[in-house]
Amino acid sequence: MELLFDLDDIEIVAKQFILDIDDCKIIAFDGDLGAGKTTFITAVCKELQVKETITSPTYSIIQEYHFGKENIIYHMDLYRIKNIEEALDAGVEECLQSAHLCFVEWPENARSFFIENTVWVTLKTVSEFGRKMVVQLP
Repeated sequence: MELLFDLDDIEIVAKQFILDIDDCKIIAFDGDLGAGKTTFITAVCKELQVKETITSPTYSIIQEYHFGKENIIYHMDLYRIKNIEEALDAGVEECLQSAHLCFVEWPENARSFFIENTVWVTLKTVSEFGRKMVVQLP
């Protein structure tokens, strides 16, 4: 699935994205720096009515958010991960195996952790406010 959208419409796109991913739990986001990965994840979290403030986990590696009664989202940013051992030490594998929703930025830095039913999302900048999103459902 491929979609062009303006950042002004990100809430609409996020709402549809939630429907499209259905019950998939692991969503891997690829794209250059500044392509809007964290911005899009923030919009999805807001649509899911996450209680916490959504921030980039660039330095913490993993952020945990809550929505609904007992639902958890693990938001991971693997940009600073240099090897699989660092990913293991950070708890990435446990999060991915938790059956909770996982949004992962820079998944290529720990690609071996991602299972067959991962949703792969690529975001590209097409203009100052325009983005192209390609979603590969399992």
